[in-house]
Amino acid sequence: SSKFCIIMSKQSTRLLTLMKAQRKLASASAKSVSMFDVETRKDFEKRVINSDLPVVVDFHATWCCPCKALTPRIENIVSEQAGRVRLARVDIDEHGELAMDYDVGSVPSLVVINNGKVVNRMTGLQTSEYIRDWLQSIVSPK
Repeated sequence: SSKFCIIMSKQSTRLLTLMKAQRKLASASAKSVSMFDVETRKDFEKRVINSDLPVVVDFHATWCCPCKALTPRIENIVSEQAGRVRLARVDIDEHGELAMDYDVGSVPSLVVINNGKVVNRMTGLQTSEYIRDWLQSIVSPK
């Protein structure tokens, strides 16, 4: 009887692990549609400037601790928007010219671009509530 419970427990644990992994994959594929890393200037023009949706551009650096803290916050908030906004991540060390084009003097900096124009910006690490309110003022409800 106890042997049976151990076997069932191991199978249940394995099943839960598989279910969690499947949920993460589904979440990751949904995120990949609305969140992406900018690869080139041409990629930025195509996916940000010419986007049919507002795009939050996250100017960040790999060495920046506040940037690392902001990443999960902004990703969660963008995913809450259910496809009404996209998130583009721009590493300023790889794309310094883009950072200069958008007057990014410090990181993290968030710039919202809609119809090719900057409509709002935020600098520094902020609370999730603050970012959510800030983004809500830009994204019109469906």
